[in-house]
Amino acid sequence: MRGDTEQSPFVIEQVDEEGFHLVDTKQIMKPKWGPGARRGGMGFQGGRGGRGGGSWGQDRNRDGQSQQVKDQARDRAAYQAGQRGGFGQRGGWGGRGRGGRFDSWRDKPQRVRVASVEIRADWAPLDGSAGTDDYTMSLPQMEKLRIEEDAPPVEELACVGSLFNVTKTIDKASVRAAIPLKKLQEPKPWHLAVTEDPVLQKLASQGKANVFTTDTALAVLMAAPRSTISWDMVVLRQGGSIFLDVREGSSIYDTTVNETAQDAPDDEQKDMNAMTALAAEAGYINYCYSQQTLDKQQAPQAQEKGAKELTGAWASGASGAGLPAGRALRYRRFELEDGLTLVVRCELDGIMETRDGKAAFVTTKAMNEFDPKISGIDWRQKLESQRAAVLANELKNNRNKLARWTAEALLSGADFMRIGMVSRAHAKDNVNHFILQNQVYRPEEFAKMIDLKTENVWAIVQAVMKRLIQLPEDGTGSSLYLMLRDPMKAQVNLYRVPADAFDLDVEDEEVQVQDDGDDSDY
Repeated sequence: MRGDTEQSPFVIEQVDEEGFHLVDTKQIMKPKWGPGARRGGMGFQGGRGGRGGGSWGQDRNRDGQSQQVKDQARDRAAYQAGQRGGFGQRGGWGGRGRGGRFDSWRDKPQRVRVASVEIRADWAPLDGSAGTDDYTMSLPQMEKLRIEEDAPPVEELACVGSLFNVTKTIDKASVRAAIPLKKLQEPKPWHLAVTEDPVLQKLASQGKANVFTTDTALAVLMAAPRSTISWDMVVLRQGGSIFLDVREGSSIYDTTVNETAQDAPDDEQKDMNAMTALAAEAGYINYCYSQQTLDKQQAPQAQEKGAKELTGAWASGASGAGLPAGRALRYRRFELEDGLTLVVRCELDGIMETRDGKAAFVTTKAMNEFDPKISGIDWRQKLESQRAAVLANELKNNRNKLARWTAEALLSGADFMRIGMVSRAHAKDNVNHFILQNQVYRPEEFAKMIDLKTENVWAIVQAVMKRLIQLPEDGTGSSLYLMLRDPMKAQVNLYRVPADAFDLDVEDEEVQVQDDGDDSDY
């Protein structure tokens, strides 16, 4: 029932505008120079007693002609040039020729972005149009949310997998002594759905929480106000439990580059600096860097902790063997307000020995430079002398990516974030890369550096989960929804989708090879 649901914190208040007129009584100030400037007046040139003998109504220049006469002559010449060159053509009005003028940057058309998933006709939007509650979430309002506490109480339930030690040889990398990035064969990304995780299934059957999700999905929500590219996640409601997950092959797994820059890359230019090409390059760099930082000459250390019923469920599950060596999963429970409880599956990348001999958990990421002329700062010139300026420039161009990385580290309880600064060997070479520097931060300190407020990100989680708990159920006991970041508007939309909306039909595809007379194997 509509009356039973709680008022959404994302609903924009509507104002009755009938009979309402806005009157601006503020006097418009005209500039002294340029378009719209007042002609004449008591200027130094045309004022009373000024050089040139100008009167009160005219501003004469040294050649004796008034500015008004010059403006008329200039406009007449521009019009004639426009007639010759044509409107919008080179040399015409708005053209780039001599007789035209440059268009303002405000005239630049808005970029048309596409949704991360195609919206089908049988998907029902939950926007209040069909008599249902409006579940649309405003991103600007998300950024204003706050909670009293910085972070909710957390409890570690279990930990499975293994981790390698972080090597210290890579710490010697510098601009003058750059270390080449090793080229590795990148495997298929490891993916385990929330509903197929044996530990989460066990916890859900025991009623240990209301919401079950991953650090990747939750970090996307925490950084949602900073995002500009469309993303989507699936929401499954089974009884009183909510399963929030990222689809396999989703664009969320892509490592974006310069997403929040003023001139963000797109796919209009088909070259190595296109949006898709840069994302593929950044993803490959992150994988290679994360593996190069590990000491694989020693066996990984097992990280099995928690109740035996949980670790045993993981060992007996069919998915346990699919976890790559050197990766650990940490299951943590967060207590929110109003009886909301979250169980989050978090990932860790390695172990680093501290000065006091203790083992510290580490997450590993890499920022990459592709063209200093586009990014604005040359790392090889500024990285060692002006590290703060480089980080500020990266924060301006990649606000969403840095916020997501930090949120994932905070959720996993990692002690340190290890960030590598990787650059192309040359701006025109997207194959060879060098490690210029390695930086280590504590997640809490790095969050303050990039202005990621924990009281805001947890308020976002609190508000979104309260809305997801109120999603309507059907008679089957299992309802599937899609959460989509609108590609053109700063909002998140919800759709009710069929249960088989994202089922992937695996079919054998025949690869047709054209015989061009070459007998080689490639």
